[in-house]
Amino acid sequence: MSQLVSRPTGAAITEVEQKPLITAVLITRNKESYIRECLCGLMEQSVADRMEVIVVDQGSEQSEWSVIADLQRRYQNLISVRTAASKGVCTGLNLALRIASGKYLTVIEATERLKDDAYQLLASALDAAPDAMLAYGDTCFTAIPHESFANHTSYGKMIWPDYTFQQLSQLSLIAPHLMWRRELNDSVGGFDERYESQGMRDFLLRVAGHFRMLHLEEFIGLKLVAAGDPLNQDASERELAFLKQNYQAEARQQSAAAAATAPALQFSEPAPKPAAAPPLQFAKPASAPAPSPAPAPAPRPAPSAGEAYAQIQAQVSGGSDSQAADALASHLERYPEHAQAHNDLAAYSYRLGNMEAALSHYRKAVQLCPGENTYLKNLADLCFVEGQVDEAIGIYLKLLESSPRDPETLLNLGIICETVGQPAEAESFYQRALEIEPWNQTVRQRVSELRQRLAEPAPCDDADSAEELYEKAQALVAQGNLEAAASELQGILEIYPDFPLAHNDLAVICYQNGAKDEALFHYEKAAALVPGNSTFQKNLADFYFVEGHDVDGAVAIYLKLLEKEPKNIETLMNLGRICTLLDQPEEARSFYAKVTQLEPWNRDARECLTTLRNCVNG
Repeated sequence: MSQLVSRPTGAAITEVEQKPLITAVLITRNKESYIRECLCGLMEQSVADRMEVIVVDQGSEQSEWSVIADLQRRYQNLISVRTAASKGVCTGLNLALRIASGKYLTVIEATERLKDDAYQLLASALDAAPDAMLAYGDTCFTAIPHESFANHTSYGKMIWPDYTFQQLSQLSLIAPHLMWRRELNDSVGGFDERYESQGMRDFLLRVAGHFRMLHLEEFIGLKLVAAGDPLNQDASERELAFLKQNYQAEARQQSAAAAATAPALQFSEPAPKPAAAPPLQFAKPASAPAPSPAPAPAPRPAPSAGEAYAQIQAQVSGGSDSQAADALASHLERYPEHAQAHNDLAAYSYRLGNMEAALSHYRKAVQLCPGENTYLKNLADLCFVEGQVDEAIGIYLKLLESSPRDPETLLNLGIICETVGQPAEAESFYQRALEIEPWNQTVRQRVSELRQRLAEPAPCDDADSAEELYEKAQALVAQGNLEAAASELQGILEIYPDFPLAHNDLAVICYQNGAKDEALFHYEKAAALVPGNSTFQKNLADFYFVEGHDVDGAVAIYLKLLEKEPKNIETLMNLGRICTLLDQPEEARSFYAKVTQLEPWNRDARECLTTLRNCVNG
């Protein structure tokens, strides 16, 4: 009826998180007929074992969500997110960027297809060119849906140029299937949510002004177009015109800056021509006037801090950490009030092991720009690492006031609360983070580990002996020797009568052996010893419900569990079943409907809803 509590055995193991090489983002709405073949194609990329795929369903009216859920059973690296239909593509991209953990990022549409090693080619090109921040290849076109890159009917091809700022602001189409370094978004920002279709062009224009983009001269992708449409015509003329207008001023500034680098030619005004030539004068005049000095050329204005910083970007991003730190230090000698340079120098100082300098520059960046959340987060993170917990908490709480739904801040506050011995507060912060990002595996792991620690007995002189005995009982359970395991657990309780794990596990074994009264005693004892442990509470509620021992008590426990985990499917289903048995069809329907909202593919919930409907109708 309930599974045993599993616990790690042996020495502590430190897990090293293996982050993916590539994060591919797919934004979809009403593309059910394309979504399965697109995702399966991504999973066949030559680097699929080093990829994660994030699908953002923007309020689709079709059944993409069910298709994605089905594929998630096969592919562990598939992440799905839903947003409202009113949100634009750029909103979905920005959401995916916050979730992404890959070294390189890329975007694909559901109707597009790729060469089987496209992502490997782009990633390898960026690996080989550390000074390049973004890479793209050439594109094939087709007008026939559901064709593959390897076998398609050509509607034309596009060999893209080596992009410049001026080209990007003039061309109608831009290359799909771009791949860029994750840190590029830290420099130029995310996607402008004012744009419906030109967000990627706007992003590229911001990149082109400061960083190198790498053109891979190879066809890597297939794009679907409507038959009869020219390949060089963009459908969103109004947005394109708006974007070009916004960037005209910047283009003029770049042209002016280029002109300013050329030497200025100084022309002197010709003297006015006399009406008649003067007679020749052989004698030198007594006092000849001194010639007027030529006007000095106007001095060129010194570059701004941002312009000077852009000029050293290649040196900062392409060199070693020490070279980057030296370049930033020299820059700050000329521009000591440049907050971004202080922040970046702090990051390099941290990587070089100079914690004192890192803290100093982070604090200076915050002092110069107190409203910049990135600088505040960096300072808070380092304060926490360096043991300056009070300062870190103060900064995180300030961040939480301005961004109360920031999962990263909530996670960090939870970690700090755990560190200073406040587990209840830590769990509260973790739960708030999960309400915002239910898919966040890091937070879920933290919650699981915290609850497991709360389930352990208070430390005492003989705690190690209890642990060792409990591990022996677990080993016997794993071998299927439940009789010996029960004997071992009873022996533990004779020595340690308040050891909750032994009570819980012994209750499970007793129930399986038909000793229900004894099982009830141990379930209630475990739940009473650790009332905050969800597993113990759920086991007791299950017993109350299944055995009909105390249905009201089961409902009370389930409702309390639902307050802590409002999206727990098993709890919602059990409450629906109880309401059905108590002849409360409307309440039962509400619980089953909640399940179908969370898991549209849940067959049990749908069948229960159908049964309820049939009962009401007759």
